[in-house]
Amino acid sequence: MEKKNIFVVCSEQTGNTAHSITQIASCAGMQVCLKCDNKSSCTQALDEIKKIMKTKVASEELSGEQAEAAMNRIRTTIDLADSRDADVVIETVFEDEALKRSTIAELDKICLPNTVLATNTSTITVTSLARGTSRPERVIGMHFVHFSPIMRVVELVRGVLTSDDTFATIEGLAKDLGQEVAIAEDTPGLLSTRILLAYVNECANDVHNKLAHADGLRKLGRTIAPNALSPLESADFIGLDNCVVLLRNLYNAYANPKYSPSPLLTQMADAGQLGWRSGKGFFNYT
Repeated sequence: MEKKNIFVVCSEQTGNTAHSITQIASCAGMQVCLKCDNKSSCTQALDEIKKIMKTKVASEELSGEQAEAAMNRIRTTIDLADSRDADVVIETVFEDEALKRSTIAELDKICLPNTVLATNTSTITVTSLARGTSRPERVIGMHFVHFSPIMRVVELVRGVLTSDDTFATIEGLAKDLGQEVAIAEDTPGLLSTRILLAYVNECANDVHNKLAHADGLRKLGRTIAPNALSPLESADFIGLDNCVVLLRNLYNAYANPKYSPSPLLTQMADAGQLGWRSGKGFFNYT
């Protein structure tokens, strides 16, 4: 099926992910509509995407003309009804099960019957989210992984009723976006989140218990994996409030103490120190 018109659903807490997906898709030649919470968020999203484009022009990954053409393929909206003509919808709203269920159910009512509904969830099963739609065979997990500043890996997740055609469509889309594909089972945490969040939580507990300093852990992480963000940098990129919710979801799923959110993560999230999004988290981004 066609996959040239992409609709990305964003929320305030997930802007980094949605902006990156929008930029990647527009650079791949696709028309992208980004749905934000309000007009201010739309303006901010375009500003952030322009910054990403400028970085790519500066590093000679794109020419100025290519960046301009890619920006012209992006539009923003605050109306979910603008998803009506999309070939593929990628939902990236906050990792709250009730919010995701209601968003996907509403998209199901709006979109054409053949539209694929892809969810970026990593701790809520695709099968449970698909159950609230009239097209469970057209619902699939498409989780963009945050191990590096530039997303290069997508976890694809079949729900119990996801069709082969849907899987082939989204696998093709991921490859068109220049992403490596990893197949994950439909379990909370998939492949990446169970590992990354346990690592993040351990590092946060070490800082909380004064067993380590954030900067020392960053240097260690960058030494082990030079092309990846260190765990606490990844937490800042994901958003510390998002990390707390992800950890709680994993704890509820597995009852494993390693997923009980570090007191430091909770305190920082409560204080509004969310990471890149707020300008300060474990590290300063101002």
